[in-house]
Parts: sequence; C-alpha cells; structure tokens
Amino acid sequence: MADNSGNQEFIVLNWDEVVEIDANVGTYLALNSNNFKYLHMIISNLQSAIISRVDIRDEKIKNQLFYDDYDGVECEVLRLGVQSWQKGKIKVELTVKFYPDESEEEIEENEAENSGDNNSEELENEVSPLDDLRQKFNQENK
Repeated sequence: MADNSGNQEFIVLNWDEVVEIDANVGTYLALNSNNFKYLHMIISNLQSAIISRVDIRDEKIKNQLFYDDYDGVECEVLRLGVQSWQKGKIKVELTVKFYPDESEEEIEENEAENSGDNNSEELENEVSPLDDLRQKFNQENK
C-alpha cells in the first residue's frame, strides 16, 4: 500500500465535513452501508463510530478520555527533559486527516482550464424562448 502522507500536506477535516469511504471499511466499524458500495458520513459520526469501537468497559472513563464535556482522566506524566512526574489529566483527541491526491493549486488550474471560453460561447449561441418577447418589447419601445 502506497503512503503519500510524506510528500503531501494533510488537511484536518472539520466535524461537519463529509467523507465517502468504501463500505467494506464501514463494516469494520460496525456501520451499515445498506448494500451500497460507498458510505457517506459526517466526520463527527465517523469519529464517534471509531471511539465506540474502542474497548473500554467503563463508560465513565471512556467519556472522560474522549469527550470535551468531561475533564479528562487524572494521571502523572514523565516528559523528556523534565526531572519529575507532573500531575494532570489526559484526553484523547481523534483527528481525521485528509491527504488530497491533488494540491489546491492543481485543482484550481484544472477548474480554470475546464471553465474556459467554451461555456460562454455556447450560452451566447443558445436560443432563449424569451428572445421573441425581447424583440417585440424592444420594437414597441423605440
């Protein structure tokens, strides 16, 4: 499996953005695809589905670890360069990252190429059902 994450900048997806994933991936998260090939999900629902698969039997601890409404789980941390344990709380944040196949510049270039003058020429040559009425109106108002 190719990993392009090293040569591309990732984009952190917001909670309200939508992702399309293969239905087979959804089955591993116990998600029903209703026999469709792809599954469309809002990022917050994907995060919740992943968190629900984490096997922490104590719901209180699970909530404290993952959800912003809770304070976190009390702990002590020994960090590099620090001589003693530091008391505090930990939380686990689930970030969904997206590695685009094309950069935003490439997408904009493709859109600019595809939107060229062809569309405007077609619109100018297209006959409108209102053209007859416009002509009559213009003749009457001369």
